[in-house]
Amino acid sequence: MIEIKRLTEYDEKLATEMGKLLLDLSPRATGEPVSREWMEEIIASPWHDQLLVFEDDKLVGMATVSSVLGAHMRRNVYLEDCVVSRECQGKGVGGLLWDAIVAWGREKGARRLEFTSSGQDKKGSAVGFYLHKGAEIRDTNFFRYELS
Repeated sequence: MIEIKRLTEYDEKLATEMGKLLLDLSPRATGEPVSREWMEEIIASPWHDQLLVFEDDKLVGMATVSSVLGAHMRRNVYLEDCVVSRECQGKGVGGLLWDAIVAWGREKGARRLEFTSSGQDKKGSAVGFYLHKGAEIRDTNFFRYELS
């Protein structure tokens, strides 16, 4: 049975599972548990959430969502670190997580959902999934400036 929950308390076992799941997202992931400090900051914030997907009590997907307030009181949702375990991809888990992300954004009063995907191939699994869900690729420049 698939169940989607919001992160509500620090749990060492869950932190370890989250760290391992990030290996399916990024080659830069180390597999180390996510930090207690990070988990507690997400939990305390009314504008951020960690959505967790469980299949029979096993973590199989997750997404970090943030509500951002722009000019003219326009609220958007930003999606960060959305991942479904490799063994669950193509089984509908991502679609359930997507629906939960959209519902979260609507709950926060957001107008749109914004995110980036590192996949360059438009037929790649993540990019193809987002396009199938109705997201559009924007012609934009994405910038990053390291503050540290």
